[in-house]
Amino acid sequence: MTSESIRIEENDRIRRIVIDRPDKANALTARMMHALADAVRGGSQADVILLEGQGERGFSAGADIAEFLRGGERLQRQEEGLKDIVSAFVESRRPIIAAIHGRTLGAGVLLAALCDLVIAADNLMFGLPEIRFNMYPVVVHAVLEEKISPALAFQLCATGRLLSAIEARALGLVSDVVPLTKFAAEVADRVRFYQKNAEALTIGLRALRTTRPSKVGERIARLAPLMHENFSRPGVRETIAHYFKG
Repeated sequence: MTSESIRIEENDRIRRIVIDRPDKANALTARMMHALADAVRGGSQADVILLEGQGERGFSAGADIAEFLRGGERLQRQEEGLKDIVSAFVESRRPIIAAIHGRTLGAGVLLAALCDLVIAADNLMFGLPEIRFNMYPVVVHAVLEEKISPALAFQLCATGRLLSAIEARALGLVSDVVPLTKFAAEVADRVRFYQKNAEALTIGLRALRTTRPSKVGERIARLAPLMHENFSRPGVRETIAHYFKG
């Protein structure tokens, strides 16, 4: 599956995947989610994968709320799209590096948490605002448990607090923090470093996955029904619609 909002470039054995929907803060539709998963699975000649978001507003504002609000089949499609992303990232044998900046929210946080290394600009606003409209991001919670404790994942989801790049690094959700003014050059430099050492990184990831196998698929299977239960509660859809109109 392809999407004009997911752009792929491959040069010097680096597979660059760009979320290219800046007019919508790189919000992800279900179709884009599947296209992103396909992009991660492709390009077998690359040593590393670099994931970026186009535009000044940020890496990604999360799932497309306009699509999400339609509920029913559209909500199910987004759930399946998120599951496809998780499967593709977890199964990747190549290191996946995210370069994130600005607004990185909801499913944008999910993407960053799935990556092996995360380079963040110092203007990062990283968090889960769903609680503000009476929703709990159960799928993101499941993915966060790959990196942090269940209790801390709950706190991030329950408070809706935005983290700075420094705060996110302190929690282990970001590996590098660089100035926004030098973001492109710093990302390129770090990606070259990681690519140069891709074989060692791959061994490290194999060791990590051997000693701590991913259980995110199991967690999502248990938690996903709660997303539908939460959304179907009286007034939730109206609260979300009102929030985004404001």
